[in-house]
Amino acid sequence: MKRLAVIGPGRVGRTLARLFHAAGVFEIGALVSRSTGTAGSAAAFIGAGQVNGDPAEADIILVSVPDPELNSAIARLALCDLKPDTMIAHTSGARGLEAFASLSGLPVRCVCAHPVKAFSDPERSVKTFAGTMVTLQGESSARDELAGAFKAIGGRTLGLPDDTDRTLYHAAIVFMANHLPTLVQAGLETFASVGINREDGLAIAGPILRDTLEAVLERGPAAALTGPVARGDAVTVARHLEQLNAADPDLAVLYAALARATADLSAEKGEASVEGLLAIRELTAPFTR
Repeated sequence: MKRLAVIGPGRVGRTLARLFHAAGVFEIGALVSRSTGTAGSAAAFIGAGQVNGDPAEADIILVSVPDPELNSAIARLALCDLKPDTMIAHTSGARGLEAFASLSGLPVRCVCAHPVKAFSDPERSVKTFAGTMVTLQGESSARDELAGAFKAIGGRTLGLPDDTDRTLYHAAIVFMANHLPTLVQAGLETFASVGINREDGLAIAGPILRDTLEAVLERGPAAALTGPVARGDAVTVARHLEQLNAADPDLAVLYAALARATADLSAEKGEASVEGLLAIRELTAPFTR
């Protein structure tokens, strides 16, 4: 069994290591962190691993540090006595193969392996990892090997061309995943302005959020659209903007920006009148910053 070392055993690194360990995919070796406490808690969570051991003893090194630390973490590996054919993978979404520049000329295999998942809670992430898509870029044999490893823990993989613009790729994920909680928070703040507390607001919104997401995934964004903008109901949109602006001008600006984008998507759906959508675009224009 090949040995896996993890540099940066935070939420992503420890989640993947525990899954690989539990499935018998890899033996867990060094867990390397600036903080001995972090490495120790990772070893306890995974159920295996050597606290701040030597990553050069591993066959596969998973680098899961924050993006600003990625170059320096990989550069330190270039100074290690790595085994020939060692696989080095990083889990960054925003960084690509350029992060491995310091390893150029060394007999190692480099691959980007980005699990497209929110890793806010490792315990939950372990339980919900099945079905997660992991995008892969880099050396072909390393991609194939990791594809098998991720499949063994319930993941799915998709190979990306090596010249994929990782910044735009990552921005796409941020649009869809990172901004959704912000939109929910905006709704909760609007509920609060009429006396509905957070718990009740989430209870109200939960079913429609789930229904909407399922519809988007099943039928696509345009087909899943509902609501006043999708109907071309400029009167309702105008009332929303008026009251939101009175309650919180920042929420009115956010609503207006989203309504304009939704009007464009509604035109694709084709159910709203052209006049209604034009009126909505005109209503929202004054709120553009």
